[in-house]
Amino acid sequence: MIEGTFLGTSSAFPTAKRNHPAVYVMINGERILFDCGEGTQRQIRKAGLSPSVDYVFITHWHGDHSLGLGGIIQSLNMMKSSKRLQVFGPSGTEQSIKNILMTYKFYNQLDIKSKSINAPEEKKVLERDNYSISAINVEHSVKCLAYKIKEKDVRNISVEKLAEKGIKPGRFLSRLKDGNDVIYNGIKLKYKELTYLKKGKSFAYVTDLRYNRKIIPFIKGVDALAIESTFGEEFQKSYEFFHLNIKEAMLLAKSSGAREVFFVHTSQRYENDDSLAKSAAAIYSKMKCSFRYSFPDDFDKFSL
Repeated sequence: MIEGTFLGTSSAFPTAKRNHPAVYVMINGERILFDCGEGTQRQIRKAGLSPSVDYVFITHWHGDHSLGLGGIIQSLNMMKSSKRLQVFGPSGTEQSIKNILMTYKFYNQLDIKSKSINAPEEKKVLERDNYSISAINVEHSVKCLAYKIKEKDVRNISVEKLAEKGIKPGRFLSRLKDGNDVIYNGIKLKYKELTYLKKGKSFAYVTDLRYNRKIIPFIKGVDALAIESTFGEEFQKSYEFFHLNIKEAMLLAKSSGAREVFFVHTSQRYENDDSLAKSAAAIYSKMKCSFRYSFPDDFDKFSL
């Protein structure tokens, strides 16, 4: 299961209601941050989540997506954490981590491992027993990445089909689950007949970027998509600003085939009115979209 909490849903300027970008994801007992804007560690506390993070994936090194990382490192040091903290990001990430450790005056005892990613095409950057994370370059004013987390598919035993054949459970079932045929009481049991494949869930995090349909193969088929919609449709200079407006975000969301879409990275200009939501509703209807969508607030959760 993939469980997520939006810790920050604003764009460059945090507001009274929205913090800088960060999404906290838990999967198989591991804790992952996608981006780490200013104040992220406080948001973690307010959300009642564990500050003991395993991985941080930075999309790019603009301050609104990364200013909170120094605070995370300091807090983990003060907790005397013995865990390794792994930080991934675009080219130059190793130097950025060195700069943080040199700039802030605290004693670092953490085991920090950093890795720079250059992914002109989709690249798997983390492989775990039950899930993987991949990345791809996107076009922004600085080097920037989009990320995707995916559970691995699991082969399960069909209890009903076993019962139909009068087969009692035993250790041999593990071989069927591994995709092997098995001899049982002189009879060949075929794994294709007695098992089924349960598809793993997936979540993509896409921000910040200019509109470009090249991202579609990367997000195609995900269960849930968090994608920036910094501006309303009325903002005609989104391309010049290296961002998406809601129409562009809606187009990409529809092309992804995602069942659940979260529009994030909202500009402060929409803090006190509902023009962005109204624009989204009109575009959604005109495009005849079928996915569920929302503009999540800070601390909203999702589960896949």
